[in-house]
Amino acid sequence: MYGKVPIQNCWNDTGKDPIGVRWLTINKGDEENPEIRCRIVAKEFNTSKREDLFAATPPLEAKKMLFSFAVTEGIGYQKGKEEEGMKLDFIDIRRAYYHAEARRKLYINLPEGDQEEGKCGILFKSLEGTRDAAQNWEYTYSKFMTSIGFERGKATPCIFTLSSKDLRVVVHGDDFTVLGHAKDLDWFRSQISDKFTVKFRGRIGPQQSDQKAIRILNRVLESTNSGIVYEADQRHAEIIKEQMGMQNESKGVNTPGVKGITDTAHKI
Repeated sequence: MYGKVPIQNCWNDTGKDPIGVRWLTINKGDEENPEIRCRIVAKEFNTSKREDLFAATPPLEAKKMLFSFAVTEGIGYQKGKEEEGMKLDFIDIRRAYYHAEARRKLYINLPEGDQEEGKCGILFKSLEGTRDAAQNWEYTYSKFMTSIGFERGKATPCIFTLSSKDLRVVVHGDDFTVLGHAKDLDWFRSQISDKFTVKFRGRIGPQQSDQKAIRILNRVLESTNSGIVYEADQRHAEIIKEQMGMQNESKGVNTPGVKGITDTAHKI
């Protein structure tokens, strides 16, 4: 991740102190199903505009496009031939930024437990909290995708297609959503696992043996007989209630802005 060098090296190259670091703890789930993650991050402050450090993020509609294709007859869905239908694969890259080489000379304070007098760290790999970490990761995964034959999208560089295997991929940060036939999805799994440390989160499809529900970008995706159901981020309601001070006393209504009907009013 980094190598130890004298702090004077940092001053000679940058003219300032090394970048600070801290531990960050977040809940990537919700209150009922917590998913606690702890990681070390850098504190490189955004003090000036740098368009050269931009990293692309796909529109949410790009993911929805794959979900639509999966149930569209003639593309992903084959009526009466569920075994030939396309499936959706969901793959996460573990510690994605650590797979991307640092492309700027950056120095950090040594984290607690590895500190040494007069020393700091020079980054070999990208660290979350540095301004170009996302860009470095985009460069890394894009190079991998094109190396195995994928063509990069023109409307957004986070979409990839491989016509020879009829595979479509949308990348959102470290999250890969892949649409294709089972044998081609298996091929992609083998390719990406050879390159990165991955977590295969699940595969949704029309067959009885396929997984039927999964959480993606904190939204619940469910495959049903009538299509794919896509729920909103469940945490948003919790956040709104907390910010409005409505956790304990408030009651739900069917229509926002309309008071609930009392028994007396209903009888009248």
